Amino acid sequence: MPPKRPPPLVPKKPNPSMNYEVLIYLNSFYFGMFACCEMAMGLLKAINLSYSGHTLAQDSAVMISFIVLETFRLIMGRKGTLAERGWSAILSVFLTIPCFVAVSYLLILQTYKLRLEYCLGTLQIGLYLTEVWYAIVFVFSMCRPVTYD
Repeated sequence: MPPKRPPPLVPKKPNPSMNYEVLIYLNSFYFGMFACCEMAMGLLKAINLSYSGHTLAQDSAVMISFIVLETFRLIMGRKGTLAERGWSAILSVFLTIPCFVAVSYLLILQTYKLRLEYCLGTLQIGLYLTEVWYAIVFVFSMCRPVTYD
């Protein structure tokens, strides 16, 4: 008779930290495509459309600062995990707010908007909201009292 193996350890509850890490990983690929499309559409609009005053510089500055900030946020989010309580992951969660504001600016306040920008920006905001949701769920799951079953 072969020796009995212990059953594999399967977690009883899903890990919200893992969900957040998967969303950061997915967002890193989506953001690459999003940034390339935004830069290409911005270049297209700068060449073909006439801007008044400093609006072209303002739209470009918001877009470039958003790209730099989001890149930094994704790097910090990929370095650390919420389960380890790493500062890089916590900083990544807090940097979601200015990135959300920048995408909202690109969707609402930008001088000229394309339909493709609405679609891509809406998906980006959806990713932000789900990331923040799982980060909040993880924080509340860490606040529960420890039970030993």
